Amino acid sequence: MTWSHPSSPSGPQSGPGSTERAEWVHGGTTLFPAGRIADRVSTVLLLAAGALLTILAVVIGIIAVASATAGCDAATGCSPGRFLGGAAIAAGGSFVIGVATVVLAVGAWVRRRSSWWIAALGFVLAIVAVTWGGVVFAEATDSADGNGQVTALQLP
Repeated sequence: MTWSHPSSPSGPQSGPGSTERAEWVHGGTTLFPAGRIADRVSTVLLLAAGALLTILAVVIGIIAVASATAGCDAATGCSPGRFLGGAAIAAGGSFVIGVATVVLAVGAWVRRRSSWWIAALGFVLAIVAVTWGGVVFAEATDSADGNGQVTALQLP
């Protein structure tokens, strides 16, 4: 495998160097062939957006669980498990989907296939996981009150 233009064989296009040259001309010896740059760039950008979404879900999840469980105890009928479960679904689901997306995208690169759609599907699924985790977290917040109503904290 070569990473630069092989020297052209002298004479006709047959012989030991012709196969290597033909592969290079068709982009068969690099992960970034000229005709696929837009596909690779869009894949990398979508993967980066998914990673950013996962990092944001983790940070927001930690802050939300810490603030929601601060006043949560058995006397109020509150259980921190649903808060933690919602945050875990959001952050963990997004992470697992992101890892699977990276593996599939790199596999597509190695096979010289288009990979932007894999990253786009992974990003959409990560958004679904974060939304689902947010819904579970919000339901835990609503049920902590006991009557299904969201109320403001009464100041003394």
